[in-house]
Order: sequence, then structure tokens, then C-alpha cells
Amino acid sequence: MTEIMNPYGKVALYPGCALDGLGKSYDVTLQLVAKDLGINYEKIEDYNCCGALEVKNVNTMAGLLLPARNLSLARQMGANAVMSACPGCHYSLSRTQYFMTRYPKLREKVNGYLEKMGEKQYDMQLLMIHAVEFIYNTVGPEGVKSRVKRPLQGLKVAPYYGCLYSRPKAYTLTGYMKMKDDPERPVFMDELLTALGAEVVPFESKTMCCGGPHVYSDVNTSLHLEARILKDARRNGAELLITDCPLGHVAIETNMNKIAEKYGEDLRMPLTYFTQLLAFAFGHSPEETLLTANLTNPMSVLKRYM
Repeated sequence: MTEIMNPYGKVALYPGCALDGLGKSYDVTLQLVAKDLGINYEKIEDYNCCGALEVKNVNTMAGLLLPARNLSLARQMGANAVMSACPGCHYSLSRTQYFMTRYPKLREKVNGYLEKMGEKQYDMQLLMIHAVEFIYNTVGPEGVKSRVKRPLQGLKVAPYYGCLYSRPKAYTLTGYMKMKDDPERPVFMDELLTALGAEVVPFESKTMCCGGPHVYSDVNTSLHLEARILKDARRNGAELLITDCPLGHVAIETNMNKIAEKYGEDLRMPLTYFTQLLAFAFGHSPEETLLTANLTNPMSVLKRYM
């Protein structure tokens, strides 16, 4: 397919730890979907951890310097925007952009450390975007609809964005820019899934925290939050929970047995990354999309579309 010029200019993908690890199916299907849609991005090489989760609480400078190095690498590639598939990474990069923009002395200090590391100073010329935004703002629902070879009519889905996709809006700029989603009631993923022919059910928990960062330190809280998300999706008739966050996806999938044991077997539900479902609807096989590798077996629901 002919490459589509996107409104972001050159886009650099920051894979983060997840896409090269437990979220590999997310990475693979993002590549499939981008190729099918004719949209291009380049992966940042030699990237480092984004400093997500608790790093910022242990060492403030490390929590800024780790993302700043990745942003510097993206600029050295000539990128205009950095795309993250993981909302946690999106948060970390956006947070660093926010603080370096607003506090010149802090920016000077971070850039000084970058120079000592042999990297170029970060010039603050990047826009942080999430993979959902990238697809939505390049081809949109109509572009997605035009590529569907396996319509998913009758499939009821609950799109789970997680808590960091659109918040805090001061970092992510949701609600401030035309190409950004709503910070409290995001709809971009809803519309992309609708373009596949699927029915998006009402889902109040779409931006609720899953407790993923605390899955080991406070497992009971995590199980409670994840059970509430699944219960809400089930109550509204969803057959699949659709995710855009590898941390949330893995946390819910790996805890599914514990959730069922503690809160009821009726809460069991298959999960897929939104890119997996797009790639499947575009005609790719369950093996190509790695749907067969998902712990919760989404093919038990999707087999009727084969």
C-alpha cells in the first residue's frame, strides 16, 4: 500500500521494555497494521528504560534523565514526534517534556548530564503521541474501515484505555490539542473498533487504574481493581476486553485465575491488544497476529469470524 503522509512528520517509536518482552504481540501487530494502512514509523535504536513506575520516587533526576536520553535519540533521528504503545512510557516521556519545558534551570541540568553521557542536548521539539492517536489521526476510522477484510459484526467489545493514556492532561495534552483525545472520556479507540464492525459497549471503567504497577507489592488491591474492570465489561455484554496498555493487559491476563477464584468465574474474559484485533480484521491469521499466544484465548470468541 502507498505510504500515507501523516500530520506528525517523522515518527519515532519508543518500544520500551514491554514491546520487546511480554508485549511482543503488541509490537508485531502494530507493525502489521501500520504496513496495511500505509503509515510509517522508525524504531529508536539503543533506547533505555523510560523510568516508569517508581524510579521518579527514588531519584528525581534519574526519572527525568532516562526519558530525556530517549527523546535526544529521537531528535538525532530527525523525528518530529515520539510514539509509545505503552501508556506508562507515554506518561514518562510526556512528564519529562512537561518539566523540561517549564523549568529552564532543570532543562539546563538535564541537558548537562546528557552531554556528559555523550548524547546531544534535547531541544524540546518533539510531540509525544500514543499508538491509538497515531492510527486515529493518520488514517482515521474511515481508513481503517477501508482495509477490513474480516468484518466483526456482532462482536461486543469493551475498550480499556487505562489510567495513563490520557491523564494527567497537563502532560499528555489531551483536551488541549485538536489531535488529542478527551482526557476523561476518550473515544479514539472506540471509533477504530467500530470501524471494524464491532459493537462498543458502554464501559464506565475504560480509564480506571488496573493496579498493574502494584501487582506484586499489593496484590489484593490489584485484584480488586481488575475485577471491577472485568465486572463492568461483563455487565454491559462485552465478549472481549480490548487493551492499549501492555502493563494492564499482562496484569489482568496473568491474574485472571486469581480474580475468578476470588470474585467469581463469570468474570473470566479474553483480552486482545487493539492492534491484534485490527490486524485480525484486516485478514491476518491468528498465528500472524499472535492471538493464539494470548493467555486468555480470544480465539474462543473470534473463531466464528474465520
